[in-house]
Amino acid sequence: MRYIVKAFDSDGSEHGFLSTGIEEEGNEVSFDNEKAAEAFIEGIKISLPSTFQYKIIPEQDEQK
Repeated sequence: MRYIVKAFDSDGSEHGFLSTGIEEEGNEVSFDNEKAAEAFIEGIKISLPSTFQYKIIPEQDEQK
């Protein structure tokens, strides 16, 4: 199963990760396991506003 990471600002607007240099189809970043997604969030949140919230979504749930 793959996991998608999404970022949201304090207003709830979704933000993509194109500026990270990780460009995947649909402006989303996905991982093979949840631990990898969590590690990505820990690494990326240092360079993004502290008000951002992150969500890990199983790819199968995203397609519904």
